[in-house]
Formats: sequence, C-alpha cells, structure tokens
Amino acid sequence: MYLVRKFYSPDPDGSAGGNTEPEKKQEKQPAKKPEETDNVALAKALKETRENSVSKEEYEKLQKENKELVAQIINGEGGAGNGQTITPEKADIKALREKLYGAKSNELSNLEFCKTTLELRNAVIAQEGYDPFLPYGEKIKPTAQDIEKADAVAKVFQECIDEAKGDSEIFTALLQSKTNNDSPSFLAHLKSIGAFKK
Repeated sequence: MYLVRKFYSPDPDGSAGGNTEPEKKQEKQPAKKPEETDNVALAKALKETRENSVSKEEYEKLQKENKELVAQIINGEGGAGNGQTITPEKADIKALREKLYGAKSNELSNLEFCKTTLELRNAVIAQEGYDPFLPYGEKIKPTAQDIEKADAVAKVFQECIDEAKGDSEIFTALLQSKTNNDSPSFLAHLKSIGAFKK
C-alpha cells in the first residue's frame, strides 16, 4: 500500500498552475436530524407556552373582575373587585369601633352600621392581620369553610350597600331578601312559639 500525499509549495511566478494555497481542512459537525431539532424546539415552545398561560376559566374570571373594577372606578365607587370596599391604609380602627359600639351606635341606620362594619373589617385585616368575621381562640382556628362563609357575608353586605345607593330602607329590604335566618337557635325559638304547624 502506498501513501500518496500532495505537497503544495508556493509557486512564485505561478507557472506551475493549480492552487498555490494549501487545502483547508473543513471541520465536520455532527449532522443533526431535522426531526430531532424540530421536536426539541416544539417541546421548548410548548413548555414556555404552558408556563405563561392561564386556563380559560381563570382568564374569563379575571376579565370579569377587570371590567367590574373599571366600572367602579368610572362610577367613583373605588371597590376592590371582590365585593369589599377599599379603605385607607391607616383607617382609624379605634374611631370605627367607637362609631359601631359607642354611645351613639344606636343612631346608626342599618346601612351605616353595615358600611362601618365592612370598613372596620378591612382595616383590621390590613393593619392587624386577622379577620374579625372569623372565629379565633386558644383551641379554635378558622377553617376554609369559615373563611368562605365570612367572605360570603361581606360580599352580601357589599352587594346590598351598592344596590341600595344610600337608602337605608332599600338596604334593609335587600339584606333581608338575601339572607335566611336558619340558625338552630332561631328555628328552636320558632318551634317553641308554635310558628311551625303540622
């Protein structure tokens, strides 16, 4: 076996002809299959899309809340979008408590009482970190159901306040129409006075 190797030497006058520069070796890169690169790119794009996406239900919910907030801002109501009013960051909790439970609390209409109650709740949550609508104690901790019910009460209050548009009688009627008194003690009282007939 013979090994043949070409030697290129520069030809100063160019009479020998041919290429005067040595051959450059081309680096071989591993050939990637087009399907492999396409699949990897698609997988990365899909992963990125999933990370930056929300479900249709969440999107529609957020869109609805956004519309409500815009409507509240336009109407000057300044709601928080979840049925609660926005209160100043440093609402005077002591003054709100005095208004609700002080000597002049008897003078409050149902509407004023519920508005002040919601203001106090929001201020206590923001400043003191707990919800006064929830049960607390040494052996009592609020459950998810307790939180849901407290939020439902606040939401009904706020809906009635918004719909009443400043009229306490309308507020009271709306609140009575949206709430049921089905507590065991109330039902027992109704039975004891013969309100239920067989």
